[in-house]
Amino acid sequence: MLSLHKNTKGLEQKSLEVAGELSSIPPGEPVLVVCHLDADGITSGSIIASALLRSGAAPHIRVVKQLDEAAIAEILPIKARYVVFTDMGTGQRQLLERFVSGERRVFIIDHHQPPPISQDGGDSEATSDIMEFNPHFFGFDGSTEISASGTAFLVAKKMSSENASLAPLAIVGALGDMQDKGDRSSLVGLNASIAEEAQRSGLIAVSKGLKLYGFESRPLLKSMEYTLNPYLPGLSGDEGACFKFLKNAGIEPRKQDGSWRSISDLSNDEIRQVTSALIKYLISQGLSSQDAESVVGVLYTIKSEPADSPLRDAREYASSVNACGRLGKYGLGLALCLGDRTGALTDLRELLLEYRKKISGYLRWLESNPSALKVMNSIQVILAGSNIDDRMIGTIISIAFSMKPFTRSKPIFGLANAEGVVKVSARGTPELVRRGLNLGTAIREASEQVGGTGGGHNIAAGGQVPVGKEEDFLSIVDGIVTKMIGGVKL
Repeated sequence: MLSLHKNTKGLEQKSLEVAGELSSIPPGEPVLVVCHLDADGITSGSIIASALLRSGAAPHIRVVKQLDEAAIAEILPIKARYVVFTDMGTGQRQLLERFVSGERRVFIIDHHQPPPISQDGGDSEATSDIMEFNPHFFGFDGSTEISASGTAFLVAKKMSSENASLAPLAIVGALGDMQDKGDRSSLVGLNASIAEEAQRSGLIAVSKGLKLYGFESRPLLKSMEYTLNPYLPGLSGDEGACFKFLKNAGIEPRKQDGSWRSISDLSNDEIRQVTSALIKYLISQGLSSQDAESVVGVLYTIKSEPADSPLRDAREYASSVNACGRLGKYGLGLALCLGDRTGALTDLRELLLEYRKKISGYLRWLESNPSALKVMNSIQVILAGSNIDDRMIGTIISIAFSMKPFTRSKPIFGLANAEGVVKVSARGTPELVRRGLNLGTAIREASEQVGGTGGGHNIAAGGQVPVGKEEDFLSIVDGIVTKMIGGVKL
């Protein structure tokens, strides 16, 4: 295991080394930036691309679903002497060794758990042509303390003080990776330091309030209807139910002119009234008081974005970029992160409608197909088959924690058919991690035993297994999780 000792000086020095190498790339030199398709991947890739542009290089970004042999085969023909992988690479280090030649210089900027062979307390650079920067090597937890976008930001800031302006993207990436695990859903560790710096610089505002989707920019009714994480049983996706809820809570949803009321139209007493009614309602729907109260938390507002923009609230920004990635609209996600506020915003609003419809459809399918849920000794599993897009299975299992009949006492695994393989995603809770859960290790070990691959964080991980090996994988991973946290009897 990696040492828990935080080597801040080493982290600082390594970020400076990587920044120095990237800054020394000749002006106009092509640089390939490869990133994952989720919010943290796209924001981290955008941060590095922005920093490279400002330093004079010519970056080109390639977004991939996963870093495997097929992805490497597509990348190999691209002529670029410099290649930067963000939000991926640490777990595929050996695979990348084959990608390196004397003509290429490869950088890995990642935050995932290193495989055991690399857990030696250093950065384990066996190949001099690969420079790797991962906070885990310096005692920082990449699942809660800093995301890939935050790691990329540490490098970008060392490249130039001008890149301090990219801090909001680092916060968006961390929230997209669900790293708001502190008190009242606040960011912790290095993420918190980045947020504090951005707040001091006037880039963001930090406050407390209801964590409803677009709470600042949208009508209250729509904020409730569009909120899917946390999932509001009986309210999410149902405008009529949200209208009835507000009326029953003593809140008039409309203004006198007939337009919808937003948060700015409510008095402090009305906000408290809505909050209290919502928490009581969620408890009545079977949520624990802790889960119900999680709808109140710390909000991160990006001050440069207009009040009615879906990018003003950092969580909504993260959800927007994630939607772009999950629906294969990578260029749109990158355009937003790189500053396009004209045509991209129009396209985004249309895409978000499609994204919400897809998620609502998948959740309805899940609710109406109880046989898709398999409960084992220490895990609960959604067997989605081809009913849920493999790019979105991770989003669905994250939402499932706040749905019946799922329990927070066991991690949730989701299996969905992909191209010739079965995609695996898993999510845990902070309490399960405290008890010893490490999903990254569990999925890596179990998938390798059935001829697949996998890895990730202790609280969230993913992988892929061969078709026909699903039951073997689940049996193995259930046994591994049981040893980690002990069996849970219903």
